[in-house]
Amino acid sequence: MSHLGIGGNVQSLESIPTWFSDALDISLEAGQAILSLIVILAAMIPILYLNRDRKGFVIELFVFFFLEAFLVGIGWLSFWILISTVVLMAFGIASIGTKMITGD
Repeated sequence: MSHLGIGGNVQSLESIPTWFSDALDISLEAGQAILSLIVILAAMIPILYLNRDRKGFVIELFVFFFLEAFLVGIGWLSFWILISTVVLMAFGIASIGTKMITGD
């Protein structure tokens, strides 16, 4: 039971998903996804709350992108999830640009 304590077998930031998935008896990928979601929500919920009445959508996108890039950098998130997020952002920006040009 000592491996469940704080600092038990956690050697570095990169080993937290392994420790987490072992503690919950789930796959490593599921542990990485759950921890990444927790980090993203912990950072994005206050930003979304503070920005609820304003048009700061670009700030939210940048923070989300940099959070994902950080999580990819420490090995908690798959690189392909970051790529798919960038593609979806590009389609969203293209859609906004198209609506501005056509006036719809």
